[in-house]
Amino acid sequence: MTQILLTNDDGIESPALALLRRSLDALGDVLTIAPAHDRSAVARGITVHRPIRLDRVRFGDDFDGVALDGTPVDCVRVAMLGVLGPLPDLIVSGINAGSNMGNDVTYSGTVGAALEGALMGLPGVAISIESEAPQHLGSMEALLTALVERLMLAPLPPGVALNVNLPDVPAKQLRGVKVTSLGGSSCYDRLVLQSDDGVRGEYGIVCERAPVEPWAANDFEAVAEGYVSLTPLQFDLTSREGLASLAAWPVGDLLRAARTTAG
Repeated sequence: MTQILLTNDDGIESPALALLRRSLDALGDVLTIAPAHDRSAVARGITVHRPIRLDRVRFGDDFDGVALDGTPVDCVRVAMLGVLGPLPDLIVSGINAGSNMGNDVTYSGTVGAALEGALMGLPGVAISIESEAPQHLGSMEALLTALVERLMLAPLPPGVALNVNLPDVPAKQLRGVKVTSLGGSSCYDRLVLQSDDGVRGEYGIVCERAPVEPWAANDFEAVAEGYVSLTPLQFDLTSREGLASLAAWPVGDLLRAARTTAG
């Protein structure tokens, strides 16, 4: 039987986690390890310099899981140690309340967990829905089951994770499914001074959306038009153009400068 690890970054009490857990029931043996509290926007952060606490809990109506006082990537790493059962064959992360598209995927703990699985040679999928207070997630269960089953039958290449974003519409109103690339930034930040006593200032970071600019394309555009967005992600950050540029550097001069300084 396929061993599935289910995790998220919104925390084990998230109703969307229980819904996703229910949609995976027919696909394999599901182990749920999720952060004990909301750990949104921690990307691929891990816990260091202290032990990680694990508590067996009940979540949703009737599911058993493990609450971990760490990050989503911690959840994947702990599962891969095998201390809580068989090693997973597949990582499913989500459902995140709020989309993870464009450049924002680099912040996302939901995506970070799926990428961690991919880096370990496992199929990984991150699932998000565009609204932070979704109204139509309950109608998506059959879609989610079919989507994860398809990934199991036809895995992506090694090292590649699947990033899924759902529009918050009833499943019957979905216009279709699109394979997309990442768009740009979802918003542009500005600082707002909230208080200043002359010694210490506190600032809020406000996200200002700019829908007329070119970021509204690709995965953003697909979801805005009512499509499910499927984007393959990989973690190789090496710039091929950068490698070519660095090949022209006078690296011998750098080495001579280092030796001269050391002398």
